[in-house]
Amino acid sequence: MPGTFFGINTALRGLLTHQKALETTAHNIANANTPGYTRQQVIMAATPAYPVPAMSRPGGQGWQVGTGVDAQEVRRIRDEFLDKQIWHESHTLGAWERRRDVLQEIEVVFAEPSDTGLSTLMSQFWASWQELSKYAESSPVRTTVVETATALAEALRHTYQQLETIREDINQMMEIKVIEINSLARQIADLNKQIAAIKAAGDQPNDLMDQRDKLLDELAKIIDFRVQEQGDGSVQVFLADSSGNYTIDLVEVNTNGKLVRKLDVNRDGDNNTIITWVDNDLSDGITVANDAVNITNGELYGLQVVRDEQLAVFKANLDTLANGLRDRVNVIHQAGKDLHGNDGRVFFTGNNGAADIDVNPAIRSDVTLIAAAGTAGGPGDGSNALSIAQLQHELLQESDSDSDGYVDTLVTGSGGVTFDDYYKNFTARLGVAAHEAVRMVENQNVLVQQLTNRRESISGVSLDEEMAYMIQFQHAYNAAARMISTFDEMLDTIINRMAAH
Repeated sequence: MPGTFFGINTALRGLLTHQKALETTAHNIANANTPGYTRQQVIMAATPAYPVPAMSRPGGQGWQVGTGVDAQEVRRIRDEFLDKQIWHESHTLGAWERRRDVLQEIEVVFAEPSDTGLSTLMSQFWASWQELSKYAESSPVRTTVVETATALAEALRHTYQQLETIREDINQMMEIKVIEINSLARQIADLNKQIAAIKAAGDQPNDLMDQRDKLLDELAKIIDFRVQEQGDGSVQVFLADSSGNYTIDLVEVNTNGKLVRKLDVNRDGDNNTIITWVDNDLSDGITVANDAVNITNGELYGLQVVRDEQLAVFKANLDTLANGLRDRVNVIHQAGKDLHGNDGRVFFTGNNGAADIDVNPAIRSDVTLIAAAGTAGGPGDGSNALSIAQLQHELLQESDSDSDGYVDTLVTGSGGVTFDDYYKNFTARLGVAAHEAVRMVENQNVLVQQLTNRRESISGVSLDEEMAYMIQFQHAYNAAARMISTFDEMLDTIINRMAAH
């Protein structure tokens, strides 16, 4: 038979184990509203049974008696597959959010349709030439032509400058995001070190792992990565290299705890931000520096795409419109005669599209230099002004004037579009792109929210559930305490009462 004190140890194990379960329940309840907290659970298992040899059992066989319960670990209730799904969808959500934000900014710049947009100014420009064709000698009408042309040129330059400002804002935002990534990598690396040390001591660093997962959630919106967990509890966070392979471990540290590599920013020939990784600690023997990072998702990807594939296209369209307007007006204007009978001169100046288009200063200061006439000696002749007004309905097509492989102007061509339609077409494409971005953000938000809700249903704290556990563990604790009291009474009977007889 086991000793009289044997049952006390069994009850004590139950007491201590359920006390730990109650403490864990209290920890869960206290963090019910803590962002990133994962519900914890005490994993209980029966302790090894105690073999007891005995003569009283039939056949003279020995037997085993249970020794109680043990709290093996305090486990996080976490689904790693869901985490990876959320990270993946967060990459896409971050990309589309940035694209939406920038495209909406570009829409504000063009402000179409409106009474002050480029479309209205172009209509006023053509109308002023139409009016001049009727009153070629009128100084006020000539002044109106110059003023409307000046307003149109200023609008083109201002729109271009605003697009340039957005481009530079994108570049600076990318640089800020790189700083944020490096900061998150440093924090994850520090948590890796603490987690590995605690795991080596045989403990479970659940709260630290929650903090690390929260940082990974933040990183997931910025850039795409792959996570690989190590045996010591630390994780590796890999970014894609220039070949598209996930080999750049952003959180690797040397023996001194210094990050081996970090992200860096440079500017290319177009003054656009490009992201590379560099050696942060050359003592590791790595000699590659300023190697490209292949970014395929996340906020950085969204910023790159909207800058290089959408903003750049709208800027090019604006330049093409400005160049085409300048070239076609100048050709006809130079073919006419001014009020002095002299050949017309360049009406619009500038060589860089919308960036520097302007009305010829000489014409701005002397409106008699406007070549409204088709021939010399006809003061009331407005035929050339009419030809310029009719450009509003001329069919045009895109052309590469300097043969550099990029469209940069509009020339006369059958089956083309008018100046007004060309402008409306690319602003319509802008509207479609912005609408698509808004729709994609809404869809991704729903998807990420669904996945987050699923994770919360598994990992989140339910106060009702914790209260039920609390009652369960409390009764088990009380029962174990009652067992100890019972054994105490038994010992009292043996030690005190039996001796009395």
